Amino acid sequence: MSARMELHVALSLRLDAKEAYRLAHNYRDEVLAEADLLPKADVVAWLTKKAREGTPVEVLASKVERGAVRPDNLRMLPADFFEPGHTYTRQHHASTIRFLVQHVDWSPCGTYKVAFGWRVEDGDVTWSPTDSDDFGGWVDVTQGGESE
Repeated sequence: MSARMELHVALSLRLDAKEAYRLAHNYRDEVLAEADLLPKADVVAWLTKKAREGTPVEVLASKVERGAVRPDNLRMLPADFFEPGHTYTRQHHASTIRFLVQHVDWSPCGTYKVAFGWRVEDGDVTWSPTDSDDFGGWVDVTQGGESE
């Protein structure tokens, strides 16, 4: 059972103060551990993305050294793959395709990601189920965090 759940149970059962204090500190430690992991994961993901784009190592090192790479500004970077709940558009010949992503998953062998969702072309009224592992050329048109 997680520290969060133990704390909830303890407080709802009104255990003694010493036990509640211990559980509260366990919960705090758990929250701090989660908070510390996320920024590091964001930095690693950003560095990996930039390395794949061919950004020279000395440029990356300079940005990290200057403090330009921080977890709060990494979240503003554009995604490198589809995100669930987002709508994307792409030109295909003379029409525009819209793709509403419902779910993203890894292949069973873990070598590539696939986005599953719904697509519609200009003039169509019916959305069709689809998938895509090709992120190239798509533009996120999600408004204020919500799909159209």
